[in-house]
Amino acid sequence: SDHRLVEYVYNAPWAWKSFDGKEKSLLRAAAADVLPRSVLERRKSPYPSTQDPTYAAALREQCADLLTTPGHPVFDLIDRARLREAVASDTPLIDQASRRDLERTLDLALWIDMYAPALKLP
Repeated sequence: SDHRLVEYVYNAPWAWKSFDGKEKSLLRAAAADVLPRSVLERRKSPYPSTQDPTYAAALREQCADLLTTPGHPVFDLIDRARLREAVASDTPLIDQASRRDLERTLDLALWIDMYAPALKLP
C-alpha cells in the first residue's frame, strides 16, 4: 500500500470517517461503486469473530497453564479465583465479553512477562 494514502486517511478528521453515523464511512463511500451492496452496508464485526470451539478451548487451556504458574504477577491485577471459575466453566465462549476477559488476561500476562514492569499498587 502507498504510505501517502495511509497517512492521508489516518490524518483525516473523524467527522469524515463517520459522516453518516456508521464506522468506516469514508472507506465505504470511496468503494461504493465497486463493492456489492451487501458488503457495503454490513456492520463491522469484532475481531476475532471466530466461533470455533477449538479457539475457546485453547484460551481456557492457556489460562489453566497460567493458573499453575506460582506467584505470577498478573494475579496482582487479576482475580485468580474468578479466572479459575472461567476456566472450569463448561459454558461456551460464544459471548464476546467472557472470551475477551480470557484474551485480556493472557495478553496482560504476556506483556508482564516480556517487559517485567515494576508494579506499585496502593
